[in-house]
Amino acid sequence: MNQVQQPQTSPLSPSEVFSHLTVTSRRAISEELFEKLREAILSGALPEGYPFPNENELCKKLNIGRSTLREAYAPLETLHLITRTKTGTCVSKESDRRNAMNFDAIAQYTQPQNMIEYRRIVEVGVAQLAAQKAAREDIVELESIVAEMEKNGDDPETLTQLDFQFHSTLARITGNELLMISFNTIRIVYERFVKEQFGKNLLNTSLQDHRALIESLRVNDSERAGKLMQEHLSHIEQVAK
Repeated sequence: MNQVQQPQTSPLSPSEVFSHLTVTSRRAISEELFEKLREAILSGALPEGYPFPNENELCKKLNIGRSTLREAYAPLETLHLITRTKTGTCVSKESDRRNAMNFDAIAQYTQPQNMIEYRRIVEVGVAQLAAQKAAREDIVELESIVAEMEKNGDDPETLTQLDFQFHSTLARITGNELLMISFNTIRIVYERFVKEQFGKNLLNTSLQDHRALIESLRVNDSERAGKLMQEHLSHIEQVAK
């Protein structure tokens, strides 16, 4: 599987970020490209002011169309991570990236305890609202994600991505754009935290918790969904200690 190559002894230079950049077909290409460029910017691998390669050259290297590239650039621009002009695209100033409105950049530097507290405050409400609005197709989607988690039990990285997909799907089911956006902006720190917990044998407990949540959504039991999410987050916190 092709991946962005990560150095073992020293960080990549800005030019090397693009020379090592590849995309796979595992997920939507534009989403994958967005996430890789976002991480490179937030980590400092691409410093402020750094000019991106010419669009035609980058599209040729990655074997993608310009529309796909622009789909990846759009959320980067929305988050003030890049600046696009007629002369090209470059990394935005750090002061623009770390302003109070740029939650994504701030979340990158947060502490695990902040993640735990955020999830307790936000995800219990998300579960309750999702249970009120869940339709049959939503249940099928959540069951499919859990089935994929079972198949990938020996792959912490894939499990982490699927776990995030499960919880972000709950946010989507609420139909509340603010909840969906705020949850997706913590993806980097969320996955870093959860991946560590899957390395501590969290899988079986997580699968049981997810299945129970699905059943509460199936019968639109909002109160039970909230309690189950509280229990699920408690299980994660216990593993994290």
